[in-house]
Amino acid sequence: MTETTIRLSEEQLAVFRVLYPWYKEEVFRRREQMMRLTAFGSAFLLLLLITILTLPPSSTFDPTITVFAMTGTALFAALFVYLILQQRDRHRVAKQTLIEMEQVMGLYEGDLYVVGKALYPKDWQTAWLSDRSTTVYLTVVGTLTMLVMAAIVSKG
Repeated sequence: MTETTIRLSEEQLAVFRVLYPWYKEEVFRRREQMMRLTAFGSAFLLLLLITILTLPPSSTFDPTITVFAMTGTALFAALFVYLILQQRDRHRVAKQTLIEMEQVMGLYEGDLYVVGKALYPKDWQTAWLSDRSTTVYLTVVGTLTMLVMAAIVSKG
């Protein structure tokens, strides 16, 4: 094992054995939560868009209803953007901690577990920094929000 691992006491190893699986699960749980928030928010916005677009042409909103509908849509989208960003931040902290734990275990060092190579590819330590999934989630929610608002304005 690495020097860092050798210096760990039995108590520290026991804590490590509990924390590592917890952080591993936390990374996946936060990612899944971002996907669920995006799916739920998008489904609601899509349903709202379809509902507005299927209103008969004679149905128009008075200006007060238009303002309330636009405000409600914006608040709904803002809440989901906030929740997605909150989960992203928690995901990043968990991922960073997990990688540090994997470094302590020597999973990125060659010849420690497998002769001639590391157990984990070195780029796994930094690949998460270039992850663009949050951008996709926010783009989907933002685009659907704009479509709903355009539909509200067109009916107004």
